[in-house]
Amino acid sequence: MKKLFFTLFAAGLLSGCETVQLQSRSSRAARTQEQLIAQENQQRMNGRIETLEMEVGRISRDLDALSNRLDSRCAAIEQKSEADKREMINRLSAELQTLIKQSSAPAAPAGGGSYGYEHIVRPGETISTIAKAYNVTAKAIIDANHIQNPNILSVGQKLYIPQ
Repeated sequence: MKKLFFTLFAAGLLSGCETVQLQSRSSRAARTQEQLIAQENQQRMNGRIETLEMEVGRISRDLDALSNRLDSRCAAIEQKSEADKREMINRLSAELQTLIKQSSAPAAPAGGGSYGYEHIVRPGETISTIAKAYNVTAKAIIDANHIQNPNILSVGQKLYIPQ
């Protein structure tokens, strides 16, 4: 009986070892398959990252190109704006000179001598702008009118403009 018990016991132990070995092999195979799947996923992710990095590089280059185009367009607009301002100033200056000449009547200087124009000073006018309008020098106006301080003109002041 002891022998039978011992034999059955030994057989049970040996069959248990076989079961443990089979379980160990199947768990190793499952782990190996999981590792392969994880490696595949990692390679896929690395490929996606590489693709995204290339896309970011392309977008960055496109953005630089657009920025350069925008800068050149802004510069062109600024140049055009400056040219328009200069043209407008020239037109207004010419128109102002015409108006000044039309509003001035020929007059003789107070002390006698050659003829010129009488000009009435308007807001914002200076000796220089008046001189330019009549095509004479500022010094000629200052001398003809005995002006002490050419920086001070009064609105409504009458000036003799020599010809």
